[in-house]
Amino acid sequence: MGVEHWLAAAGDLLLGARCHGCWQPWWGICPRCREQLASRRPFLTKPVPCPNGFPITVTSSAYDPILRRVINAYKERQALTLTSFLADRLALSVHVLLATQARPIDASRIVLVPIPSAPRAIRERGFDATTSMARLAARRLRAQYPVTVRPALAQGRRVADQAGLRAAARRENLAGAFRLRRPITTGAAVLVDDLVTTGSSLTEAARVLRAANIPLLGAATVAATVRLQCQNPSGNAQVRDPFVHGLRTQ
Repeated sequence: MGVEHWLAAAGDLLLGARCHGCWQPWWGICPRCREQLASRRPFLTKPVPCPNGFPITVTSSAYDPILRRVINAYKERQALTLTSFLADRLALSVHVLLATQARPIDASRIVLVPIPSAPRAIRERGFDATTSMARLAARRLRAQYPVTVRPALAQGRRVADQAGLRAAARRENLAGAFRLRRPITTGAAVLVDDLVTTGSSLTEAARVLRAANIPLLGAATVAATVRLQCQNPSGNAQVRDPFVHGLRTQ
């Protein structure tokens, strides 16, 4: 029996540890789930129907059951050991977004702007899941890009829980819900989030940044729901950039 099998047995028998992706005995994410998720290539995505003002968006993967369980474990069960893995996926999406820009990027600064979570959710979880993920993703990206993270947006009013709401209800729920919290005076912004479903959050966030005359390159997410329409980025060879296959993990 190899070392990996001994680790799985120890996790099962001593601590009851389970892989967050498949629930098999393991610590964190098992090699099978990790390999399956790591093999996925980022792609351009947009909701169907697509809200007016939805920014160009790159996601790292479809939101399948494995990734759903991983993201839920990270956000709802505070499985902070998953931060690094999810940050890697987010960094890949940002990289592809930047690599497929039609015009040269302002090299002075790229600002990752997390989609704001409700204050109540942050209090209950004990941390800001999206901002934590974005900060670690920025560290991964700094080998090639001058990236910083700025929580420039905040919820301007209370919104209802989005779970169970249809696309039209989500758009209405989030209309006017965000406000500019901190200005961005140099460089250009990239919106980041864990998941895009109907596109309401990214659309509203993009509206606020554009109203403040903040240059917006687009958005990047870890996952996108399967009902979204997907496209390969123009110049698919960009996805095979060495950065994608050799992501820094400082």
